[in-house]
Amino acid sequence: MKKEIPKNLKIENRPFINGEFYLPKKVDLIKKKSPVNNYNLPDIINCGEKEIDLAVRSGGKAFNDGDWKNFSPKKKKNIFLSAAKSIKQNLKEIALIDCLETGRSIINFERDSIPKSIEVIEYFAESIDKIYDTMKPLNINSLGLITRKPYGVVASLTSWNDPLVPATWKACPAILMGNSIIMKPSENSTFSLLKVAELFFKSGLPKGVLNVITGSSSTGQKLVKHHGTNAIYFTGSAETGRKISQIASIKKLKKISLECGGKSCFIITKKCKSLKKAAKILAKNIFYNQGQICSAPSRLIINNKVKNTFLKYLYKETNKFIPGDPLDYNSEVGSIVNKNQFKKIKKYFKIGVKEKNKYKIFNKKIWKKSINFPPVIFYETKKNSKLLNNEIFGPILTCQYFSTNEEAIEIANSTDYGLASAIWSDDFKEVHYFINKIESGIVHINSYGEDDNSIPFGGIKESGFGRDKSINAFNEFSYIKSIYFKK
Repeated sequence: MKKEIPKNLKIENRPFINGEFYLPKKVDLIKKKSPVNNYNLPDIINCGEKEIDLAVRSGGKAFNDGDWKNFSPKKKKNIFLSAAKSIKQNLKEIALIDCLETGRSIINFERDSIPKSIEVIEYFAESIDKIYDTMKPLNINSLGLITRKPYGVVASLTSWNDPLVPATWKACPAILMGNSIIMKPSENSTFSLLKVAELFFKSGLPKGVLNVITGSSSTGQKLVKHHGTNAIYFTGSAETGRKISQIASIKKLKKISLECGGKSCFIITKKCKSLKKAAKILAKNIFYNQGQICSAPSRLIINNKVKNTFLKYLYKETNKFIPGDPLDYNSEVGSIVNKNQFKKIKKYFKIGVKEKNKYKIFNKKIWKKSINFPPVIFYETKKNSKLLNNEIFGPILTCQYFSTNEEAIEIANSTDYGLASAIWSDDFKEVHYFINKIESGIVHINSYGEDDNSIPFGGIKESGFGRDKSINAFNEFSYIKSIYFKK
């Protein structure tokens, strides 16, 4: 069943600054076309120095006035829960907006992505009154206190592949700790965050605490460099993350946190008794959003003794993730976000073919339709293949085989990235070996991606540093202040 686009659907494209949508006097526009049937979308306003400065000053005033940062935890929680309720009430509209802008499946947004972002808001809202300061061991002549304080005005730049989940991972702990935040979403996924910012303001969030500026990468660079921002938080590619590291502290030193994707591995040992389940979970997590997920398990590393059986299961499961019309409720998989990303994925596919890696492609005919990309499995990938260490961000899975667990670890750690990984084994001793040897920020055991908001998320190496999710995220958006009393 295909969902028709409501004629009365209103998509806001103006930046949200100081509690209202702001229209610059001189407007520089970025043209927008939907990857869904090439629908016309509102142009993106490309914010410049003036709009960024206005947003930063608005955030600074809100912080210095102290109204929000001095709210009681209970009052903050109630505002956040009210915003979460408003988002639930507008879920279908927000999901449609995200679908039209990114090409991701409408049912994926309605049943997975938007509900997850609501859960993020609720989780952090319920956590804020459980943050405690600490005290050094009591001494009769002295007293030492350790507390956490907000940075002030912080900036967050978020990716396009899942517009609201990474955005709420950043915004919620930042705001609840007392900061004001300036958010810059990708120009490929801007509209839903503007809607959510408005809903937060209507729920009671004071002016200037949450600002959303719109624009291209040049807008993001100007925000990162701005002297009024004290901390920078980023989700996106490693290439962009490196640029942010270079330019963020040109004018002054700033706190920087980067979440930069990966080449996550999915290791299956000969002691795995759940090959069918493993195949089902692998196919879903690499192919459900056309591979456009930073933690997607894009490298299968499997023991030689079980590879043939497993690949039969995997091929069967992969057939369930053939992309279709993003607005069709019978299609779990939508399209690639835009033509440039499609060309990038196809470039890597051609590289893999040119290297003479053996592969299987699922429903090649869909290349004739729009910018959908069929699932591809390179079931025999050469050790020196360029596919193994470059983040393709598409529905391409590589396969490598091993005989010993030491060999599996060597393969797993050979990439420059270190975001996520999975170990499939029913032997505890073997699992323990892998946990201690593998280089990644999160390790899934006989599962993948099923962790909740209480588990920190982030990587090492080229995957960046810093952590989203969990109560530990509050530490990312605050600094330690030590207080010492002496009698």
